[in-house]
Amino acid sequence: MGLRAFAWSPLAFEGFDAHRRKALRVFNTAVYDCEFLLKEDDARAHRSLSRAWRCKVHSSIISFSRQVVLFAAVLAIAGCGGSNSAIVTTKTTPVITWATPASIVAGTALSTKQLDATADVAGSFVYSPAVGTVESTAGTVTLSVTFTPTDTTDYDSATASVTLTVAKKTPTITWAAPAPILAGTALSATQLDANADVPGAFVYSPVAGTVESTAGTVTLSTTFTPTDTTTYSTATASVSLIVTAVASMATVDFGTAEQAIRGFGGAYPWAPSTMPSATISALFGTTGTDLGLSILRLHIAPATWDSTNKTADTSVWTTELSNGVLAQQAGATVFASPWSAPASMKTNGSVNEGSLSTSSYADYAAYLKAYVNYAASQGVNLYAVSLQNEPDWNPCDPSGTDEGPTGKDCYESCLWTAAQFDAWIAGNGSVLTTGTNPVKLMMPESYSFSSAMSDTALDDSAAEPYISIIGGHLYGSAPYYYTKAKDKGKEVWMTEHYLSPISGSTPEIADAIALAEELHNSITVGQYNAYVWWGSSATNPYSAALIDDSNNPNYFGYAMAQFARFVRPGYVRVDAPATPATGVYLSAYSGSDSSGNSHFVIVAINSNTYATALPISIENATVTSLTPYQTTASGGLAAQSAVTVPGGAFTATLPAQSITTFVQ
Repeated sequence: MGLRAFAWSPLAFEGFDAHRRKALRVFNTAVYDCEFLLKEDDARAHRSLSRAWRCKVHSSIISFSRQVVLFAAVLAIAGCGGSNSAIVTTKTTPVITWATPASIVAGTALSTKQLDATADVAGSFVYSPAVGTVESTAGTVTLSVTFTPTDTTDYDSATASVTLTVAKKTPTITWAAPAPILAGTALSATQLDANADVPGAFVYSPVAGTVESTAGTVTLSTTFTPTDTTTYSTATASVSLIVTAVASMATVDFGTAEQAIRGFGGAYPWAPSTMPSATISALFGTTGTDLGLSILRLHIAPATWDSTNKTADTSVWTTELSNGVLAQQAGATVFASPWSAPASMKTNGSVNEGSLSTSSYADYAAYLKAYVNYAASQGVNLYAVSLQNEPDWNPCDPSGTDEGPTGKDCYESCLWTAAQFDAWIAGNGSVLTTGTNPVKLMMPESYSFSSAMSDTALDDSAAEPYISIIGGHLYGSAPYYYTKAKDKGKEVWMTEHYLSPISGSTPEIADAIALAEELHNSITVGQYNAYVWWGSSATNPYSAALIDDSNNPNYFGYAMAQFARFVRPGYVRVDAPATPATGVYLSAYSGSDSSGNSHFVIVAINSNTYATALPISIENATVTSLTPYQTTASGGLAAQSAVTVPGGAFTATLPAQSITTFVQ
């Protein structure tokens, strides 16, 4: 209890002698001194009270402490007819702290986030409005509180208030992205169909009836005005609408026949080991995410040759041939290419650079035949053997760009001229194409698909009959139609090429599109019978991978699979417009499976950054439905819902940057 004030009321001063009047004055002085000294330490307070005592004031101190002093005195002045005095005390008012709370949105219930006052003494709070009250009207609300202290003897109750801002509630707009529309379609409620969780009105931009005539992506936006503008604010939303280009009708005539398709494949050169069965399945299988490759190219390592006994050290061929066995068991066609003749047959005595000595022409024929026979003994029935890999490229040339299995270095090679090819084939070609284990002869496998390397032999009647396949690579060149080879009835194979990722080290959808375009041009422009990628599995460090170490396809693999999985060996390409629309590529194929069932395949590539609708008409085939398999930026070789083909026509919706193969 704090000493608040003292009031002294003497009743009769008359007749007091001077001594008593003096004593009274001293007493009053002591009282006020005491009030002042309560703010000091206890020792000084005691000394003041002693002074009062010495002035003959009879007082009794009931309680005295550091914070509270109760001073009660019963005063008597000797010889006085009597006097009266009173000590009056008041309670302390607690201090309440309550910061203005953050604004809330209409519809929010009050909680301790807003009702969070504190006091400097113990007690309890009663709020108005109470916790849980929902503030549904926008504006300002006065929050008040009454505080009741636990110690009601010394403390009074206290009140406080703050102002809370209640903001308008923002309506929730629901608006799903509409389905793509064709260019030339007018906007309608089908696209402009936003909804809100409260009543109100929508205003759209562009407005209903607007005709979207340009292919691409259009942003649709809306402003919503609620009916209850007191409680709710206006709101906006937007969605993207894809407008697909409409191409002219593309006619696919399954009654025609262009070139036969031998297949699509890869290589596993300088094989570090035999591929696991899971890798073989991922490359050559035709289910799930398998690529469906149907060709494997092998590297013929330059073995030591015994010219006397006409035998080779076959141990260097064993590992690669073991992969040939597995690929062949999976249904693949296997062919092989030498990078160099044995060093003993070369003009420079090395497997790098140099040329085949003319004196070794016959031995080289026997050497390749020995390889073919050894492969057969290991269970590989080779389809074809090439005379030389890249006879017009010297990877060891100091003036050129070195490249090899481990980067920039010199590797196996042997240089040939067109005349040397002609002479060798005319004199020794029959060794490979006849007799035991005959194979098809492939040449020249030029680095840049140079026809000059094969023209001479094709024009030579002594050599031309032994040539079955013109092979070539696409380094520094593009697919083209090799008229002379076709006129001579030769198959043309693209036997090696690879692409590097356009951005970074990991293939993306743009890389898949790039490879798909090259495949398309190889088949439609070059009319090649086969396409073989340089590489297969990432487990081989010497080539470009189509699948990773865990046998999962990358984007290059997906592009290959779009052709290899569905355009099987023996199918023929049929007539279809190769470029039916800007940025769109189309090819079609027909064939039969082992059970004699007919199949029809259409491969569509959309390289555009916008979706395209391609109307397709089918002639000379009964096609009632087609199952699309699609590769997009989301990856995969995903089967889509079947599309019906009423009346022999349908519209193919091709997503931006996509490859879609339609199969029946």
